[in-house]
Amino acid sequence: MIDLARLWATDWIVCGFFAYLMVLAIRRPLPRQRRMRVLFIGAVCVGLAVMLSQLRLSPVLQVVREWVPAIFLLQGYWLCGLFFQRPMTGAEQRLVEIDRTVFRLFRLTEVLRGPRIVLEYFEFTYLLAYPFIPVSFALFLGFGGRSQVDSFWATALIAGYGAYGVLPWIQTRPPRALERTSPLAGRRIFFRRLNASVLHHASVQVNTFPSGHASVVVATALAVAMVNGPAGLICGVVATSITMATVLGRYHYTADSVIGVMLGIIAWWLGFHVL
Repeated sequence: MIDLARLWATDWIVCGFFAYLMVLAIRRPLPRQRRMRVLFIGAVCVGLAVMLSQLRLSPVLQVVREWVPAIFLLQGYWLCGLFFQRPMTGAEQRLVEIDRTVFRLFRLTEVLRGPRIVLEYFEFTYLLAYPFIPVSFALFLGFGGRSQVDSFWATALIAGYGAYGVLPWIQTRPPRALERTSPLAGRRIFFRRLNASVLHHASVQVNTFPSGHASVVVATALAVAMVNGPAGLICGVVATSITMATVLGRYHYTADSVIGVMLGIIAWWLGFHVL
């Protein structure tokens, strides 16, 4: 028998999210290979989360349990990408129109034509989104947050799954895939080329609305601030830069990132003050 009292809030979130994806895979007209992948990986993630919650953990397995939600976060992102079938061009057009207004009001196009060092900085910070979560968690543990590990991962997973889980319903391409001309096109920006390579190999190649980048980095930066103010401030600066980079680099629409920030704040509040 499963002792439900031993499940973390994180485990419930993992089980609930992958169950949602498995039900969706059965009900949606997906290619058989995609459907089987969602069902298999979803079942493995649920089984692993439950198993680790029930075992008497050795020190090594305890570390595994503390870190394995990072894998659950990634798997949730990749599986949601399998539900993409065709872009919703009407939604894309509305998002583009919002971007045009924002770029005109805040003169962001001038930033894209500005000094290369500024663009390199934002592209570099966008690259930091990938190690940001494990580094934030390491800082969280290092500053005495071990008793709140469940709250940290509940925060991160709510932020991530809240963004990724919308992908089967709102399907759009990133703005960089739609813009035929861009001030960035002729700029030789090293970190932009590196980001393009990483996205080619690790991304699902479609847009998430809200932005998972923005929501997760904001949520985890706030989590670090719960255990150490200065470290949280540094993480907050990096998270802000990453969020700005998602828009300036045309990796996300402005609306994606703004709503992603709001989702991150809500996820932090739920993870640390409700669950």
